[in-house]
Amino acid sequence: MSRITYLLTNETEPDVRLSDAMLFAALCEALGDRIEPMESGRYRAPLDPLWGRDPYRNISSRIERLTQAYEDPAVLEALGAKILPRHAVQAEMDRIARTGFGASLRNMRDPEQFVRHCARGDRFSQHETAIRSDSYDHPVLVCPNRDLEYLRRFLIVAGEVAAETPYRFCAETPTDLLRPDAWRLQAEDFMSPLTEEDPVWRDLQRGEADRLLAEYPMRSGAIDVGLRITADGEVTPHVQEVVAAPPGAFDTFYADVRAYAGSVAENLAVLEPSLADAEGPTP
Repeated sequence: MSRITYLLTNETEPDVRLSDAMLFAALCEALGDRIEPMESGRYRAPLDPLWGRDPYRNISSRIERLTQAYEDPAVLEALGAKILPRHAVQAEMDRIARTGFGASLRNMRDPEQFVRHCARGDRFSQHETAIRSDSYDHPVLVCPNRDLEYLRRFLIVAGEVAAETPYRFCAETPTDLLRPDAWRLQAEDFMSPLTEEDPVWRDLQRGEADRLLAEYPMRSGAIDVGLRITADGEVTPHVQEVVAAPPGAFDTFYADVRAYAGSVAENLAVLEPSLADAEGPTP
């Protein structure tokens, strides 16, 4: 039987370590011996399918997958973004500043890792080093930095939301991850305490994720949607990040991992067509 190699890492942050362990346990429960664990330090040759974290960014196909997502027209439209050569970035930052915002910059060499959210009036030269544009001559994705709050992460399986969670790290209180209702709650930013949910806000964010999926039915990954809250109380949802990656390759925070793993199991042939092909037709 074909198996999925799952990379296990020796994370030191207790919340990341615990959330990874919970997800791995849920996937093993849902998929049984289809999962074959491997310590990430032993990974050498290309293996497919390959799930789990790549903390050292050694798997080039993962970065290509992320990059292709940000190049998709639907994703660019959702972000209000343009991909530009380095020499054109400052002019776009100036244009965005005239609309009242700073800019968010992503080096397309690795748009998840080399990212910077800038203030209005910042110069590209201030951030070139941070996103490695002084070292690599790759184009840069530029979009408005809307200073989003109450970010939520929607975990995607086969083009649909399988689970959701507030985007919040909890290294000081990692057992918060064991709270069964925590996925419903919200946090103002990634270090703020959890507070009671606002169901209207959650619905707004879910609607924004669903709108993007209608145009870009991502096979596996996550969509982060935050809220822009103006001084007069207007609340609007906006996509901040799109993570196209296999299960286990991104933070799941407080998500219901059993629900997520169940959706993965139900859609395994969609996520990994090679497994369905290897087993041949059903008698």
